[in-house]
Amino acid sequence: MTTPSHNKSPRFDNSGKKPLYYRDDEDFIRELIWELIRRKRYVRRESKHHIKVRKVNFWPSTGTITIDGQGRHHETGTEAFLNLLDSHYPKRLAPKINPFENLTLSEKLQTAPIFDVSLDDEDDLCKVHEQDCDDDIPL
Repeated sequence: MTTPSHNKSPRFDNSGKKPLYYRDDEDFIRELIWELIRRKRYVRRESKHHIKVRKVNFWPSTGTITIDGQGRHHETGTEAFLNLLDSHYPKRLAPKINPFENLTLSEKLQTAPIFDVSLDDEDDLCKVHEQDCDDDIPL
């Protein structure tokens, strides 16, 4: 577990959290972290050699996976790690709510906004038609 540090070393931010990337990280580690972020996973680096998402721990150099409170997982590797996250923590899509779903057509028409957009300037329109605009143009 990451705890706030009193260390003001430049490799830590002000909150004491450890960085996601290290200068000498291999490309596959950076790609794995980017993939976790793309999948909207809250990823942490517990150490330079240890990646953690919720209760699932992964050591990229060996491919070892452990789960807090359960111990070592029987599979190893990056794909097994990603599949385990998908199975243990599936992403739930929010239900799409349609507020007009149960309305009749006449109710839908009554609730729909009506816009009157004109690209002509009202004064120019009056000059072209040579009429008094105050009385003739409906709003």
